[in-house]
Amino acid sequence: MPITFIAVLIISYGKNRFKMCRTPLLSSIILAVVALSLFPCLVSGLSSPLSISRRDALIGGGAGLASLGWMPDAQAAAAPSPIAVLGASGRTGVLCVLACLSRGIPVRALSRSGNWPPPSLPSEEILTKNYRSTIDVSISNPLLTVSSCDVKDSIALKEGIKGCQGVIYAASASKQGGNAEAIDNLGVVDAGEACIDLNIGRYVVLSPTATTRPKSLGYIFTNLSVGGIMDEKRKGEVKLMDIYKASRTSSFTIVRPGGLEEPKRNDILGPGSLEISQGDVLAGIISRSDVAEVSVELALSQASNLRNTALELYYTSSAVPCEGRFKLFLTNGMAPRLHGSTYGELFQNIEPG
Repeated sequence: MPITFIAVLIISYGKNRFKMCRTPLLSSIILAVVALSLFPCLVSGLSSPLSISRRDALIGGGAGLASLGWMPDAQAAAAPSPIAVLGASGRTGVLCVLACLSRGIPVRALSRSGNWPPPSLPSEEILTKNYRSTIDVSISNPLLTVSSCDVKDSIALKEGIKGCQGVIYAASASKQGGNAEAIDNLGVVDAGEACIDLNIGRYVVLSPTATTRPKSLGYIFTNLSVGGIMDEKRKGEVKLMDIYKASRTSSFTIVRPGGLEEPKRNDILGPGSLEISQGDVLAGIISRSDVAEVSVELALSQASNLRNTALELYYTSSAVPCEGRFKLFLTNGMAPRLHGSTYGELFQNIEPG
């Protein structure tokens, strides 16, 4: 309905409603109040700077919507499906949760303990540094659902991820505990099968570089440090690739970050500082926060070239060969070295599996 026509209705309404007001000044004031009270109706259906975005509504615009007479149920119906993070209490998993919340994406923080906030939650200083606005990390945040979920429990696993648009597998055994076969092999595969059964579109698995290079120093050192963990991670990757061959509705991406930056400052440098390669010949270092940001972007993306593939992720300035024999790959163009100023540009030339 044209704004001019609605304006005429307001004026006509005001004149009829307040024709008994003999004081012109008082009549003008009352007409102004009526016009302001009806103004949201003029702009609610228009695309303008005054329109409230879905993200604003989700991350704290509820009071503003109520003041405009809009019920939150209407926005809830349009809310995106959540992302589930398995291993949400870990140092990378918790950052994946924060990456979702910072985007206004509903997230399910799933961990064996179900405790929140976990000890791995970054300090207030890091949160303020990395995110433009304050993130509500409390369980009162309507975007955040916290649940106990053991990846070895198939029933709890399916219940935890049901209805999600994507799942990020950030769980892993470590020196502090956990069984590598159960978590880094069987758990990865079980979660993948659950995603397929539940028609969850995207499954992102975090796995280290050099999983296909058993003679590399990185593989050997890590494998000895955590009870054969590299062997188990590779077995999990191979099985995952196999079970997804027949799926048409679900796809996976394996992210192999380089060495996680020390000291753990957890800076977000963003896509412009990142490099992606494929073939497991190049590596580098990267912060857990940047790993989390990329993981969430991959979980949200429906780009066909991201289907059933693996990639290596690190800072461009830190690129090194996984083994000495791959040194020439840094300069001879035989290994892809992908860059971009946005995540879309960074991902666009990734080769599918």
